[in-house]
Amino acid sequence: MLLMSSAFQSSDAQSSSSPDAEATDEKRGLDPIGPLPYIESDILPDITTFRLLINAMERRGSITSAKLAEDLLHLLEEYYFELAPTTAIYNSVLNAWSQAGKMGNDAKVSLYAAVRASALLDQMLDEERQLSGMLPPPNESSFLMVINAMSHAANSALKAGNISDAKNAAINAEELLQKMELQPLETRQIALSCRGSVVRIWASLSGMSGSLLMNMAEEAGHLPIDVIYFNVVLDAWARDLSRKDTGQAMSRLSKPRALLMDLIGGKYNAMPDNSSFNHVIRACYAPWASRQNVEEDEDRRNAWEMAFDVYSRMAERHHGACRPDAHTYTHMFKAIACLWPKNTAKSSDERVALCKNIFQSCCQDGQLSKTSFWVISTLLESSELMDLLSHELRDHNIMIKGGLNPDRLYTQMPA
Repeated sequence: MLLMSSAFQSSDAQSSSSPDAEATDEKRGLDPIGPLPYIESDILPDITTFRLLINAMERRGSITSAKLAEDLLHLLEEYYFELAPTTAIYNSVLNAWSQAGKMGNDAKVSLYAAVRASALLDQMLDEERQLSGMLPPPNESSFLMVINAMSHAANSALKAGNISDAKNAAINAEELLQKMELQPLETRQIALSCRGSVVRIWASLSGMSGSLLMNMAEEAGHLPIDVIYFNVVLDAWARDLSRKDTGQAMSRLSKPRALLMDLIGGKYNAMPDNSSFNHVIRACYAPWASRQNVEEDEDRRNAWEMAFDVYSRMAERHHGACRPDAHTYTHMFKAIACLWPKNTAKSSDERVALCKNIFQSCCQDGQLSKTSFWVISTLLESSELMDLLSHELRDHNIMIKGGLNPDRLYTQMPA
């Protein structure tokens, strides 16, 4: 068994070692070697020793442990170059920086971790060092670790309200993607994950995620693509629609609907899920969600027809994975609130009938939540709501002691 001193000695502790210890090191012909523990026998560490220590630092998920992991890597390069470190060991250090950026609560810490990861990848890409055989070449996972680090930096910057740093992280991630495409690497699933991560970064900024997604789909060929990448773009478009003027709403709504139709039609190697449908329904009413103006009646009607068409397609699907859920019904009630006309008695009656129809389906599917109930309660007059509830309870042969009380029902519903 090898007896090893602590791997976490500080530099102060090392500098205060006794003269006898220094003499022993000189006698052995060894220099003091950073954070790697001294081995108290004449057996030197092998590549597995370094790998285990670096993996331990990788799992800690802190800036300090990431620094130690990179120190160990440079120690391996400088003093034990004959051990030939593998790409996997470099990737562990890259992931240590990525995890440190993810776990950090400070935007500056996340950015620092991303910069350190990017710098290490640049060393791996250095042409002279690669030709000399001093470093192994990076693979798709190497780029994925650094792009993930940039993603964590962008998210932290957004949370801190620093849009400039978030955009810089997104630009750096896209540049990394371009560097990856210059490498002699195959387009495999990990490479698609790299592209998908960049799509997600730009989607969080409501940037050019749509064009990046199309490029990703083109590069994928026959490989399957996770639908989450399509969903983040649909979500970004819905958020963008809520911030824009209603003047060009219908032309902008054509993009999310067209993408969903392409997914349903099998154009891409991805199947839409509940979120795909829900994001498009949300996009339909988003331009009018915070506006009370009624000038765009025709546009509102067209947007409603689009939302109802998406809902109907979802309800009619028989694949099992895409049935309307609690979010779907909440979005449909919100769509009625934002898009359905209120100015005539006829439209008001039709509105109540529509609420009743969707509410009935919601209850039959067991998807009524507090949020959807609250939305529908704002849509209807008190008498209309009571009539709707009474009708639904009678259909299910449910009797409520003490009479029907919407407020009490609300408190008993799932969130």
